[in-house]
Amino acid sequence: MGSTPGGRHPAPELARGPRVRVVTYNVLLGGGGRWSEIGRLLGAVDADVIALQEADDREAVQRLGRELGHRVIFGSAPTPRHQAVLSRLPVTDWANHTDPAVFLRNSLEVWVELPPGSEPSELGLHTVHLTAAFHRRGRAEPERVRELAAVRAHAASRPEASHLVLGDFNALAPGDTVKATDFFAQINQWRRTGVLSEAGMLGPVPTGLSRMRWWQDTDAETIIEELPEAVRSGLPRLPWLVHPLLEVLPRGETTDAVLAALLPRAAVRSMVQAGYVDCLRALHPRSGSFTCPTYQPAVRVDYLFATRDLAARLVKCEVVGRSGELAALARRASDHFPVMAEFGLGRLRP
Repeated sequence: MGSTPGGRHPAPELARGPRVRVVTYNVLLGGGGRWSEIGRLLGAVDADVIALQEADDREAVQRLGRELGHRVIFGSAPTPRHQAVLSRLPVTDWANHTDPAVFLRNSLEVWVELPPGSEPSELGLHTVHLTAAFHRRGRAEPERVRELAAVRAHAASRPEASHLVLGDFNALAPGDTVKATDFFAQINQWRRTGVLSEAGMLGPVPTGLSRMRWWQDTDAETIIEELPEAVRSGLPRLPWLVHPLLEVLPRGETTDAVLAALLPRAAVRSMVQAGYVDCLRALHPRSGSFTCPTYQPAVRVDYLFATRDLAARLVKCEVVGRSGELAALARRASDHFPVMAEFGLGRLRP
């Protein structure tokens, strides 16, 4: 498939026909008390197939499926953080891959029948929630590479079939930027105002250190607002020693670029090298398009990768709720934004 000089893939020349809309969404720690917001957000997106990560509350996922009119395929992981696929299209086959020698969690494979007159007639989805282990930095990257290699091996059992590999990769793509210093600045602001006073939220801080003026701004007001549950649950746990560094970290693009250069990118690169197309980058090659966290977007870790034949039918891909009327709802629903891709299924014009 060709591209314009800026790297943007042109819209495909499709005869009129059906379309399919697919969404991947990490709902954060089983959805908590946020299922009403999650349901409203996904209802507004109106996707045919939805891949959920951290779908730990099985009853809530089943209830969501009934509300949306979707069948639920639930994939239990051997450790917490299960996955699910919701589909209003007929499900023709599925498998939950849980090899503990490969996956920290699991990979859920689901095949759906596309509407009559579609090309192709069937679509496969391989959902993932790859190893995070950010405290181990680059040492966790080989694990993510191994997990994706196993997913591609599962897909190779149907070598001619159109499919997607989608989900939370917990990894950066080559060329992607980050907004790390804005994220750290927000954490500092919440800590200074007392919103993040709980020791367990960001790691235990020695009492003597927390009383020093350079650590705690004594002129700051006390708690100014209650953090939304999606923010409080999704904040990373950082060693206390990190916080003095956050106080002096220069904020701006230069520091962001330095930090970004230190982050491993082999996992996502392996998908590109295997011939898959990053749907978001195919249509938005230069946009930041950060997917996490919703309260201070700083990084893109959620992806939809398509086989090349399917990517030739890509007509839309976007991060849902980054702006517009769904923005406030998305911030309450989870610490991740949903990512949506839409494909035209009519005949490709020569």
